Amino acid sequence: MSDQDLVRLRALLDETIERGEERLPPEPRLSEELGVTRGRLRTLLKHLESEGAIWRHVGKGTFIGPRQFIEPLAVAANFSVDDILHARGVLEPQLAAEAAIHAVPEDLAAMDACLAEMALSHSMLQWKRLDEKLHRTIAQATHNVLLVTLYDTLRAQMKFTLDRRIDQVFGAEPGPKENTDNEHNKVVEAIRKHDPQAAETAMREHLRALRAKLFGLR
Repeated sequence: MSDQDLVRLRALLDETIERGEERLPPEPRLSEELGVTRGRLRTLLKHLESEGAIWRHVGKGTFIGPRQFIEPLAVAANFSVDDILHARGVLEPQLAAEAAIHAVPEDLAAMDACLAEMALSHSMLQWKRLDEKLHRTIAQATHNVLLVTLYDTLRAQMKFTLDRRIDQVFGAEPGPKENTDNEHNKVVEAIRKHDPQAAETAMREHLRALRAKLFGLR
């Protein structure tokens, strides 16, 4: 889905994140702000929810980020940046390998769309949103609901620790974006070739490079 209504909703989502808020306005207000019907709004929200950008709770509202399925993990005080990076290093290379086995053309098209948008992004906020979208698209390409749920649970913790560290290191501009985009391209190309070993290696190298950037390692 790519249209102006969705573009405006994404912009509103970015503004909400910038203000440090974790919930979107109620549907009546959102509908009015975007100038769309409630039915159209729900279609747009459903699309963002499928990407893991938001999740909805009946009676409580629309929350930013993927749904947290494991409630105890909502308390992130005990998770360090190193904990998160290590967990990503365990899970995500395997997700990339599984994606290389199970990805279909629609998955690859979604990954390519993310890469294209990332190459054109001009703000760290936009780039981070697309980075999250790409990594979740790779998880979805496993076509394993449990693996996607595990990824979403991990992703939900990143905003408390890893995202803050990224903001501290890179600020408002997309850091060494070119190198990271090249790393992402290698992962996607390995998935496209249905080469699980290459996909796993490319993702592992990407996460190692991220650790080096965040901690000033070489």
